[in-house]
Amino acid sequence: MKENQKGAVTIVEATFVFPIMFCVIFMLLMACEAYFQYARVERACIQAAVQGAARCENPMLQAVQETGEVPTSPSAAKVRPYRYIFTSEAGAIADEIADELEETIEGFHSMAFRGMTPSNVKVNIEPKMNVLVSSFPVECSFEIKLPIRMIFSNEDMVFRYSISVRQPVGDPAEFVRNVSTVQDYLDRSAVGAKIQEYTSKIQQALDKLAQFIN
Repeated sequence: MKENQKGAVTIVEATFVFPIMFCVIFMLLMACEAYFQYARVERACIQAAVQGAARCENPMLQAVQETGEVPTSPSAAKVRPYRYIFTSEAGAIADEIADELEETIEGFHSMAFRGMTPSNVKVNIEPKMNVLVSSFPVECSFEIKLPIRMIFSNEDMVFRYSISVRQPVGDPAEFVRNVSTVQDYLDRSAVGAKIQEYTSKIQQALDKLAQFIN
C-alpha cells in the first residue's frame, strides 16, 4: 500500500509541476525574444544618432558614402556655412534619418515566435543646433505584442518600450567661423562699439585697482 501511495503522489505532483514549468519556460523564452528585439532597436537608434551627428558636422559625408569619392562641385558637396545658426539643413537631415530608422525597425523579423516584431514605431528627432553646444537626439517608442493572452482575457499582452539616444555634434572649424562672424558683426555695429567702450572702462578701472593694491 505504501509503494502504491508513493507512486500516486508522484503522478499528482507531475500533473501540476510539469505544466507550470512549461509555462514558466515558455514565458522566459518570450521575454528573451522581446529583449532581443529591444536590443536590435536600441542598436539601430545609436547608429542613427551617430550617423545624423556626423552628417550635421560634415554635410559632405553623405555624398562621400554614396559615391566613395570627394565631390568637386559645391552643389554636390553640400557646403552649408553657418549651419549651426540656420538650422534648416539639420532639420532636413533629421527627417531623412527618422524615415530611414523607422523603415529599418519595421523591417525587423522575429527570432523564434512569429509576430513578436516591433509595431507602432514612432521616431522623433529634433536636432539641438547651437553655436556653442549642439547635439543630435533620437527618440523612439514601439511595442512588441506577445503571441498569447492571459486566461479569461481578450486583451493582448504588450511590451511597450521607449529609447532615447543623444549624440554630441562637434565641429571646431564651424565654431571658429561662427565666432568670427559674430565678432565682425559686433565690430561693425553700434552695439559692438558700446561693448568695446564699456570693456575699455572696466579695464581702466581694473588697472587703477591693481596700481592701488601694489
